Amino acid sequence: MNSVNNVVTMEPQGPVVSVPRKRFVRSLEYEIIANLAKNQYTNGEEVLFERLLSIPLAERVPGLINDYGLQRAHRLIKMLLQEFCYGIPLPKSAKLSDTKIAACACDLILASYEDQLSLEDLVVFLEKAKEGKYGKFKGVVTHFGIMQKLEQYRNDRSETYFALKEEQERKRKEENEIPRIGEVRSIGEIMQQAEVIDMTKRKSG
Repeated sequence: MNSVNNVVTMEPQGPVVSVPRKRFVRSLEYEIIANLAKNQYTNGEEVLFERLLSIPLAERVPGLINDYGLQRAHRLIKMLLQEFCYGIPLPKSAKLSDTKIAACACDLILASYEDQLSLEDLVVFLEKAKEGKYGKFKGVVTHFGIMQKLEQYRNDRSETYFALKEEQERKRKEENEIPRIGEVRSIGEIMQQAEVIDMTKRKSG
């Protein structure tokens, strides 16, 4: 039986050029959003929680869900997480999969309802977490690790909130203690706050 040579002879070719793998390119939209958020709501390492807390409730995540729907909000927060994951200098296998990103986005939405977080809160948190403010990811990015770091952010934010609330209460009390011009007050109230002078000790003129 004659053997048939089925090897196809190839014409000589030039050197094989390796095609680099397509890398994730940070979207221009997110880069603009992230830069604006950092410029307005951070000062170096410090997060300006007072400014973040001044964002109207209607413009925070729960308000946006009411206006635009849960599905669109979920898709947007997934995009934030994708940008975050690809910005961490770790192999792709050490980062969240698309399924885990979707699950993590759900937890971020739940946290946003609990603390009335805004998109700016989430962007600032993710950028600071990426910089290592809340501790570095040790070899792998996990859903639990992100939520653990978010808990630190929420605690810092809550401390600022309660401090601001106490300051507002103190100022409100001070304003209530100061009599206003034209304010109707009873004679009894005026007499109670008036200084009582001991007439027996008054010196003659």
